[in-house]
Amino acid sequence: MKKILVCLLLVAAMCLPVLTGCSDDTTVDETTTKPLTITLYGITGETTTAEAIQAVQDKINEYTEGKFNTHIILRLFPEAQYYNEIESRLAEIEKRLADEAAAAKKRKEEERAAKRENRTLAPETTVEAVTTDAETYVENGAIKTVFPAEKNTQVDIFMVHGASKLNQYFDNGWLSSLSDALANDSKVLYNYIATDLLDAAKLEVTVESDYSVSRGSVYGIPNNNVFGEYVYLLVNKEIAERFYYKPEDVSTLGNLQYFLMDAARDYPDYITLYNNPTFNIEYFTENESLVGGMITNTSKIYSRSLPRDILNITSYTNSRQYMYTWNEEGYIVEGDYYSLPEDRQVAAAFIKGDITTPEKYEDDYYVITYQNPTATRNDRPGTMFCVSAYTSNVNRCMQIITALQTVKSFRDTFQYGVEGVHYTTDEYTGIVTYLNQDYSMNPADTGNLFIMTPNTGMSEYMLKMAENNWALAKQHNRNVINSPYVAFPLRIVTKDNYKTVSNVWKEMYNAAYAEASQVDGFDESQFVFDEPYPYEYTDVILEKLQELSDEYIQKIDEFREYVDEEGNTVTLKDYIKKLRIEFDSSEYYKMYVDATNGDSPYAQYNAWYAKNGPQTSM
Repeated sequence: MKKILVCLLLVAAMCLPVLTGCSDDTTVDETTTKPLTITLYGITGETTTAEAIQAVQDKINEYTEGKFNTHIILRLFPEAQYYNEIESRLAEIEKRLADEAAAAKKRKEEERAAKRENRTLAPETTVEAVTTDAETYVENGAIKTVFPAEKNTQVDIFMVHGASKLNQYFDNGWLSSLSDALANDSKVLYNYIATDLLDAAKLEVTVESDYSVSRGSVYGIPNNNVFGEYVYLLVNKEIAERFYYKPEDVSTLGNLQYFLMDAARDYPDYITLYNNPTFNIEYFTENESLVGGMITNTSKIYSRSLPRDILNITSYTNSRQYMYTWNEEGYIVEGDYYSLPEDRQVAAAFIKGDITTPEKYEDDYYVITYQNPTATRNDRPGTMFCVSAYTSNVNRCMQIITALQTVKSFRDTFQYGVEGVHYTTDEYTGIVTYLNQDYSMNPADTGNLFIMTPNTGMSEYMLKMAENNWALAKQHNRNVINSPYVAFPLRIVTKDNYKTVSNVWKEMYNAAYAEASQVDGFDESQFVFDEPYPYEYTDVILEKLQELSDEYIQKIDEFREYVDEEGNTVTLKDYIKKLRIEFDSSEYYKMYVDATNGDSPYAQYNAWYAKNGPQTSM
């Protein structure tokens, strides 16, 4: 009787909104309407408590159970623990499924053998399965749902940082494509997330000659964030107008030098140039070095830019020569890159800032954008929500991800927790204040920054970005330049990971396995291949190049021009040419560019670009 009553109530509920919805030819898609349980993994702060996670899970489910008929199990871990939890769980499921498939295959073979021999197999030993079916019941006249338990082979939504992790998980077969959902129920995301940000989360891409991505599958939904900062060149208007310089006359270092000469001569009490010009370089080492690639204001994700010794790049050596000359002339005073000095007037300056910086200086200076904000490999696609290959339902997961990108209250709950317990909201300013640290999350990891309510812990800069529905932050991002390496997944081969990361070692393994499997009586379980890695590890190569770069950069900084034995002046550019020959001949730089080693960074980039770079029509 109880089950009959529940069914009648369910049918009535379905028919009430639109009576024609109960016609005989109506079909229901159970994958999107039946109760489901999905898991949501993320990174939390060290201070977050288990009680707080449960409270937030309960609050989140108030929305998801009513809106999507979906129950969320929240799995949050500190950053140091997070990736190990995800990767061990995915590997465990992978092994479980492989073992089950192998057992099923073996059972089939045994059944066929038993049939041929006219004998009966002993029944299989089974473990009572945990039910994964939802149950409904009536309480006080209302239909209640008991959502299904989590499957032992289930991981649904999880978060990853950056292109390298995305590529690693794709190569492992751990990701579901999200493109179909984006083309259908979740297409609203295109109104919230920039196309180039989604492009950075695409794999299996086809890139056209104009660097646009025409095909590819999206494997992660990136969170909007503020990327990079501007570098501005300020030129004193009074001095410029006196000598008839317009902004376009001083926008390059080659032209700026003439303005600096005039300013130094006639305005000796002014700082001629406040701060050195900066280099927009993406380094392949951990810190500033001589290995990487230059980024210009016209760079795009798939622009070709060889990650090489930057002493080979003309714009770098020219800039170094200008800096040397201006320092020798006493033009440059180093100081704060984020504000002008208060005690002296300035003829020209390089200043870092945001989209609001020009309005601070434009009354007295021409404000020229020297470098647009840049998104690097570490920035883009940034933090993404992915759906595992072992999910209960991709579309249901995408409903949750879409809500984190488009529904302010839901996104705020995942970020801040339960109002009145973990935070309060000022009724006048609308700004959040934390009540405690029981629930601590990084805004970059919890969804679309541009719909999140700002909080009192944000910097003055971020609060400014958040004004008027994050209007300045959105404009800032429209001007972001993408590094050519944004989508390039550099594999760092180490002593500990080479058996899983190195393509070279995988090829060695596969060749040995193929050879061994040709022998009669080959037993896969007994196959062992433990040859050492044949090259220097990538992390060692980069570490040594960092040390060598530090040494050579110091030499460049300490160099002073001199006259050689033949009476010729040896300039800094001459000296850099000499250093370049030495650097390129060094042991570890040769390893870095070794084309015979498919794991060398240079070879990795060339192979990746040959496959993923723009396709030119024949």
